[in-house]
Amino acid sequence: MKTNTNFPINSGYLCLTMVIFNACIGLFCLLGLPAQSSTLPLTILLPLANIIVFGVIFSRFYNQHKHACTLSEAPLNTNELSLKVDHKTAQLNQLRKTELSARTVSKNVQLEVEVEQAQTIMTLKDDLQLLSAILDSTAVAIYAVDNKGLCIFANPQCALLLGYSHPSQLLKSNMQQLVNQRAESPNTESSIQDLENIKEDIFWKADGSSFPVEYNSQPLTLNSHVNGAVISFYDNSERREAEELIRRQAHYDTLTDLPNRFLALKRLEQLVESSERSGKMLAVIFLDLDDFKKINDSLGHEAGDLLLITASERLLKTTRAEDTVGRLGGDEFIILLDGLSSANDAQPIAENLIGGFRKPFYIDNRQLILTASIGIAIYPNDGETPSELLRNADSAMYHTKSIGRNTYSYFTHAMNKEVSRRLAIEEQIHGALERGEIRVHYQIQLDIRDGSIMGAEALLRWNNPTLGSVSPAEFIPIAEQTGMIEPMGEFVLQQALETAHIWQRKFNDKFRVAINLSPRQFRNPKLVQTIIDKVEKLGMHPSDLELEITEGVLLSGHAYTLGALMQLSEAGFYISMDDFGTGYSSLSYLKTYPFTILKIDRSFIHDMNKDDKSNDLIIATIEMAHALGIRVIAEGVETQEQLDELSFMMCDYAQGFLISKPVPLKELLKIGSRYRKMHEQNTFQGESEALNIV
Repeated sequence: MKTNTNFPINSGYLCLTMVIFNACIGLFCLLGLPAQSSTLPLTILLPLANIIVFGVIFSRFYNQHKHACTLSEAPLNTNELSLKVDHKTAQLNQLRKTELSARTVSKNVQLEVEVEQAQTIMTLKDDLQLLSAILDSTAVAIYAVDNKGLCIFANPQCALLLGYSHPSQLLKSNMQQLVNQRAESPNTESSIQDLENIKEDIFWKADGSSFPVEYNSQPLTLNSHVNGAVISFYDNSERREAEELIRRQAHYDTLTDLPNRFLALKRLEQLVESSERSGKMLAVIFLDLDDFKKINDSLGHEAGDLLLITASERLLKTTRAEDTVGRLGGDEFIILLDGLSSANDAQPIAENLIGGFRKPFYIDNRQLILTASIGIAIYPNDGETPSELLRNADSAMYHTKSIGRNTYSYFTHAMNKEVSRRLAIEEQIHGALERGEIRVHYQIQLDIRDGSIMGAEALLRWNNPTLGSVSPAEFIPIAEQTGMIEPMGEFVLQQALETAHIWQRKFNDKFRVAINLSPRQFRNPKLVQTIIDKVEKLGMHPSDLELEITEGVLLSGHAYTLGALMQLSEAGFYISMDDFGTGYSSLSYLKTYPFTILKIDRSFIHDMNKDDKSNDLIIATIEMAHALGIRVIAEGVETQEQLDELSFMMCDYAQGFLISKPVPLKELLKIGSRYRKMHEQNTFQGESEALNIV
């Protein structure tokens, strides 16, 4: 058992301290010989100090002795002491481990910092490489200059555009002098002042050539100080070419390269202002090619385009150098003549324009004769504004067409009525079918040989609340131009088939109805099948329908036209050539196309008793057609004398006012009833009497 040794050691120290203290005091008293006044405090202080020292010694001894007695009396718990020792040892080990861990962590942290620094350096290097690759790969040329204008950076695209093999050739060069030889070059000061301002300029290459550029400049800022500028640019050649092309297309006709409608009217505005200041006259000539649409539809758009190009070249050769020739669209042209002293000054030019079309046009190995109709309006007599002058010249042109074409007319105020009428027809024709304004009338066709009714031709009639009764000669051409002829054609086909069906059921007799097919309808690939389906739906036969073809269809020579006609003929439909003997009628048509009927134009019938040549032509036509197995119908028969003559000529059928005017379905059935009743009573006594009854 352990004993407490602290008490003797500590007590000895205290005793020794007390002895030394008392000795010092005594020695002080003997040697110092203090005065009587100081003896008294010392005599009091010394005993008091001794008492205190002994009291402390006794208290220390007593407490330690009591603690020792307590320890001796209490049983010793070895397990507890062992646990305390182990706990202290564990704490000590833990402190050692903590110290070791702290040192390890410190080393790891230092290592991580070094690794992170290394990674940061690598990342910066990668970023720099990426940035360099981006600058080298960009399609925009970039270079940077310092405050002196010397190049401190250039990417490969910059060197390429400026005609250098490597960007290093540009370094330390004065870029202002290098790329621009003019005062307004993108120097450093202007580049820094005009921030984010895109400009256009001309840059020069190393070989001395130049090219247009669009460039932008930004300040080069380092540590909050502007140390130069960064300029980016690209070659602007393609964009400028594209813009020029767009401007060209916006102002010039792409086919003929003449000023288009926009530029021509702009030029007209300028000439009106100039004439107003000078007091001179100005002529506006409106020129339209006659029957161009017919040629375009028949020969195809490629041939039509070639014809327009050739026509425009002739117009340029005919006019003066100072005159303006423009294309308004389609087959319409405008010629502006300024500086005229009188309206008559335009006449020689108009005559030259008409004469320029007298020579044939050679298109696709074809010789074509093309004429033009011209209208002339004079400033200031016929109008003081460009729109008024153009409108009045257009009116004069339409008047020219109405009097025979291939000539010119000066504008008169009476012509406005003609143009107004045409515009009103164009406006009202849309929706006329839906409003029920379009009706079908039928003109009887007579078999001259026995006087029987063999069929009728279906003809359109239009009665409009605003315009009144509109002649087919007025609205059919407009319907062709506006595309309304297609729905009208389907309407006529349906009505004609229903009429033939009604006639056949009512009179139990054959009856063939004829309809006209326009060139535009032949563009529809479903035309043949549509006709066949409608005939089959009514339970009729193809021989009950006659399809009249105008020369405009035949002129095309398109494979789909011939194919459609062959399919219709093979299906059993009658194919008729209308208005034979007019226009460009060719005998080769009779050989190429499967015609079963030929219709002699009314102009020949009208002159047959006035001109022996007309009679000879009619006889020759009938004999030729019969030799080819084709039957003949004479149109426009208006007198008994004409009918008798046709009968003598062995013509097959007749159609005209002498037999019947065009009538609606109810009136047609009444004529059929009277005719049948007449035959039932067996009172028919010759052809003339039958005609009088009809």
